[in-house]
Amino acid sequence: MNATRPAEILRQLEQSGATDVELLARFASTKDAVAFETLVRRHGALVLGVCRRVTRNPHDAEDAFQATFLVLAQKAGALRNAALLGNWLYGVAFRIAYRARRATGRRRAREVTMANLPEYPVSDSVSVMPELVPILDEELAALAECYREAIVLCDLRGASREEAAAALGVPEGTLSSRLANGRKKLAVRLAKRGIALPFVLLPTTVSELQAATMLPNELLTKTCGLIADYSASGAVPSPLVKLTQGGFTVRKTLMFGLALTVAVTGAVFAAAPRENTLLPDPPKVPAVVEIPTEQPKPKEEVKTVEKATAYAAAPKLRHSFDLSVGWGPTVVWNATGTHLAVAGLEHGGAWGGPGNRPVVWLFGTTGDSKPIAGHPDAGAHLVAVAPDGKGIITDLREYKLISGHHHLAYWSESNNQPPGGGGEGPGPASLVKPTLVISKAVKLDSTETHGYTFAAEGKTFRTVAWEDTAISGPETLEVLEVDAANGKTIKPLMKVKYGESTLSPDGKRLAVLDKEMTKVTVYDVDRGEKLSESTLPTDSTVELPDGKTVDIPSHSEPQLLKFSPDGRRLVVSRGIGHSRVLNTDTGAALPRLEGTSLAEVHFDSHAFSGDGRLLAAVRRVYKISVKNPGPKAGRGAVEPTSLSGNDWILTVWDTQTGKVLKSWKSSSGVRWAFCPTNPLLAVLEENGVGNTRVGFWDFAAEVEKK
Repeated sequence: MNATRPAEILRQLEQSGATDVELLARFASTKDAVAFETLVRRHGALVLGVCRRVTRNPHDAEDAFQATFLVLAQKAGALRNAALLGNWLYGVAFRIAYRARRATGRRRAREVTMANLPEYPVSDSVSVMPELVPILDEELAALAECYREAIVLCDLRGASREEAAAALGVPEGTLSSRLANGRKKLAVRLAKRGIALPFVLLPTTVSELQAATMLPNELLTKTCGLIADYSASGAVPSPLVKLTQGGFTVRKTLMFGLALTVAVTGAVFAAAPRENTLLPDPPKVPAVVEIPTEQPKPKEEVKTVEKATAYAAAPKLRHSFDLSVGWGPTVVWNATGTHLAVAGLEHGGAWGGPGNRPVVWLFGTTGDSKPIAGHPDAGAHLVAVAPDGKGIITDLREYKLISGHHHLAYWSESNNQPPGGGGEGPGPASLVKPTLVISKAVKLDSTETHGYTFAAEGKTFRTVAWEDTAISGPETLEVLEVDAANGKTIKPLMKVKYGESTLSPDGKRLAVLDKEMTKVTVYDVDRGEKLSESTLPTDSTVELPDGKTVDIPSHSEPQLLKFSPDGRRLVVSRGIGHSRVLNTDTGAALPRLEGTSLAEVHFDSHAFSGDGRLLAAVRRVYKISVKNPGPKAGRGAVEPTSLSGNDWILTVWDTQTGKVLKSWKSSSGVRWAFCPTNPLLAVLEENGVGNTRVGFWDFAAEVEKK
């Protein structure tokens, strides 16, 4: 046992005012024993409570308790959301305790009986229902993440609503709604297990049950000694090594072996799911000794984040040029950020007349890149650009025709002018030679699908399919993986209830807005699991600059959803004053976008910068004329008399703060697209009849230094 930790350290800083974030940083950087001991004191009762309830054995509970804090010591420098450390520890403790219980059950199934359960004290209010103890955490884990987070924070950890709302990054009203709904759902789940507990009594019961758990000084001392030994030499008792090695096994067991905890126990209660999994299975023995060699990783990540979070408030126009394409084109980047394709109508006569034909331009981002053009069939859509920038992919989907055509067309560069492809357009001949021609066509199934996310190598793509019946409309939607070489479905990946939906650019996450437009659910497509859930405001009131509120009538604008390139952020737009950016790992809302309380937010396919930090969209800003409220109007409410929105502003926000980084007054026809690999924004705007100006604006921080 390491003897470098004197007894007075155990008493020091018991009521430390340092935050969890600060304490974790101190331990990660200097192995500060006092900092870690403070964390154990602060969260120990919560962890011990869940360990006791799940294991139902005092010795296993202590092992699970120590293993939980061992995992914290190993991952102290890698947690992105340390402000929610208590929730994270709760999730880790639940999984480890469940594994410990299974291991004990296999080892001596006949010895672990109700008579041998630990006799730790409980309050009178829960002693009449001892059956609540072993199932509370199972049912709590089965709740949707947004509800579980709120209950863990307020009922188990004792946080105030103000503190919990701040920790989750949501308004206090949203937190209250989640808390009330979560308690109701938990009460229903408990009732199905035979526990009739009114939801109004649930918070008191849960709080008293947790409050009955006290952290023994002996266990505190033992755990801190364990961590001190680990920090000094990496030595850890083998039973704890086995527990920490079982993270993935526990997770699979909970998903497939215990129906009541399906799809939830592998989730992270506060931080990103990938961060909250336990040690990889199986690491080399002794597993924990290898962790210190990975400690430089957090430093590398911090450096990367710092570099990525610096942006220019005064972006620089790198270069610009005109294309022969009409107003409101479609813009698509390739995955590597080297080339851009623009699709629209080429003006060849009276606007809208027979002289106009579809055109797609392909070009690089450097000033010396020469655009080349292709002319797809009417009705075809630009869906992708080849990773190497040497071709494009279009689709033709004629769902409304009984004898409709359905195919993907792969285009590549050719120096031969196709028939009818001469330089009739207004652009110079150098812009149409060489040209793009179809090199391969792949027939597609006639099943209605929406969107394409191609794999990195381009051999497969994912798409969302549904059947729209004339009677009831779509009921479900299904994510399919398709062979790009022959257009045949390889396999269905997951099926969920129908709603407005979108796939992340890598096809690994699916976001669905329910039909009532009150909830966004994000799914992990590969696992077929719900990843997070976000409840959206349902009222139609917006706040005016003077603090008053006004009721906005329902709007017919389509509901819009769009992922960041890495799938970790999602922007949701539902009309005037109802635009949000969500963290898809946790479901929490990011800070509200500045200047959107009286605006609709419209965005294109490449709305986010590559790291998801910047968001580019057009605000349609409305002006409201109001009349004086009557004597019965309450709480500053006013009634609108007219609503007009003629101001269109192209805006770039920093989603981490919600602040506007840059804005330009524009028109409704402007198009834009962030490069997926660097903060370069392509802006396309009408420049005379049949022409579009393309400009590349660089938001890298370095441009302000030049």
